[in-house]
Amino acid sequence: MESYKIIVTPDAEDDLFDLRNYITGVLLARDTAVSYIRTIRKEIASLSTMPTRYKPVDEEPWHSRGIRKTIANNFFVYYRIDEENKRVYILNVIYARRDQLRVLEKMDIGR
Repeated sequence: MESYKIIVTPDAEDDLFDLRNYITGVLLARDTAVSYIRTIRKEIASLSTMPTRYKPVDEEPWHSRGIRKTIANNFFVYYRIDEENKRVYILNVIYARRDQLRVLEKMDIGR
């Protein structure tokens, strides 16, 4: 089975940082923050094998650009696959109840 290198973009790292800070600082639930981040990172790591198991999002223009998503703890993890270089780029980690189309419009998919 082929293995892909996982590249977490600065935007996705910022999302994880903001999530941790919100849960820890606003909700005052440090253990919950650690658990959420750990689960999300585990899902991200799982994309190193068979990242195509999730279909591209339906909305355009992201669909034609190969943007895919998976879910972990009520958060969508958006990513794209670079087959030529065997890399998976993690683009954003977004709370599932947010307006996903608005978030997708701000996504930097040029990496």
